[in-house]
Amino acid sequence: MKTTLLFVRHGQSAANVSGFFAGRIDVPLSPLGRRQADELKEHLLNRYSIDAIYSSDLSRAYETVLPAASALRMPIRKDAALREIDGGKWEGMPKEEIAARYPQDFAIWRNNIGLSRCTGGESMRDVQQRGIAETEKIVGAHPGQTVLLATHAGFLRAMQCHWQNLPLSAMEELPWVPNASVTEVEYSDGKHRITLLGDVSFLHGDITTLNGNM
Repeated sequence: MKTTLLFVRHGQSAANVSGFFAGRIDVPLSPLGRRQADELKEHLLNRYSIDAIYSSDLSRAYETVLPAASALRMPIRKDAALREIDGGKWEGMPKEEIAARYPQDFAIWRNNIGLSRCTGGESMRDVQQRGIAETEKIVGAHPGQTVLLATHAGFLRAMQCHWQNLPLSAMEELPWVPNASVTEVEYSDGKHRITLLGDVSFLHGDITTLNGNM
């Protein structure tokens, strides 16, 4: 039985605009991010029949799928396991300050992100492991259904390595998916397959890809 998961990266956030590191720090969408969420709503309603909605409990993810959930009159299940990486001591800092204070850890982030760990926070392996566990749990709870999940760029990049059977060391070679993009992954008989990656065809020019500001 096939279950389809629709992974949405949150819309443009205040951190994306300002350039500070936002992992688990809670920041809202920017005005452009809210417009992206409205455009996403129209796309989701026109293209998919959605059976359930999950979201990271961080505002920027929740706000991205709220217009669609409201139109569908469907609850959003907040799920902390869908959060972005825990940035530890990096949270809220500009990249330049992180590089100055934690040069060794940040150099790994810059040069081989899949093998990195935020100082005092999570590693990308931690993110991938909780992502795998949670998506398999959600698939098990929704056999044969289509489920919308709002999450974050680093989370999706780590999961892409899993979906494509790549080592985390290959993560640096994968592009960041744009804000408010849709990635489709089909789960069937214990296997998974990406059928659409980072789709933003519906954003009408409101496309933002802001690398590293989660």
